[in-house]
Amino acid sequence: MAHMHRLLPLTFLILLVACTEQATVVPSPLPLPTLPLVAEVLAAPTLGQLTVVGILLVTPEGSLLADQIQLGAAGSLPFNGQALWLGVTPALPRASPSAPDNPIVEASGKLVGPGAYGTDGRYRYALEQTTLVPRTVRDLSIALLLANSALYEGQPVRVQGDLLASPDSALLVEQLGSGGVPAAGTLQVKLAAPPQDPALAAGLHTSVNGRTIFGPIELTGIWRGGKLFPLIATLR
Repeated sequence: MAHMHRLLPLTFLILLVACTEQATVVPSPLPLPTLPLVAEVLAAPTLGQLTVVGILLVTPEGSLLADQIQLGAAGSLPFNGQALWLGVTPALPRASPSAPDNPIVEASGKLVGPGAYGTDGRYRYALEQTTLVPRTVRDLSIALLLANSALYEGQPVRVQGDLLASPDSALLVEQLGSGGVPAAGTLQVKLAAPPQDPALAAGLHTSVNGRTIFGPIELTGIWRGGKLFPLIATLR
């Protein structure tokens, strides 16, 4: 019995330490909410208040929000008409003379439609009572992006590399060898979709079978779920 009494304080001490250790465990942070892109909103429109990420395009008739854009001599255009009409350009806070011509923004407003909005009524949905928040684009290497994947989740990034794209898939790799084959040991990121700008394809190399294009580009997009969602792609 005396032996039992000597064990009781030790048992309580062990339990106290265990409880203290459990109390100091820091829970994992909840993932940040993922904002949809314009094409995702248009694929399954839900009318009412929403927040969406896209490229702000300002035209003489009004402004719109797009995903991938075509860069041309006549200005920037949304690819395949995939855009939300904004009308009068909402004020951009913290605007500066160095702001890009086509900034990536977070737009909050009321989705309305379907209808005929904008120039020649070509857009089926509009965002009303919109407020805009500019998103800072991070210039990264492929290696830095992959090493800090969680840090840049949901963020706009600008990356240089060699594009390797077919009609239904695309990669951005550090370096391509001859014939468009990735060099041994090179790092790569998967694109959610191939860049769609026809001017870009015209400036790249084409495989013998005509199905693959490849060459050096600079790509701006949204990093999400281990993939890069392309917004703006230019030759370099």
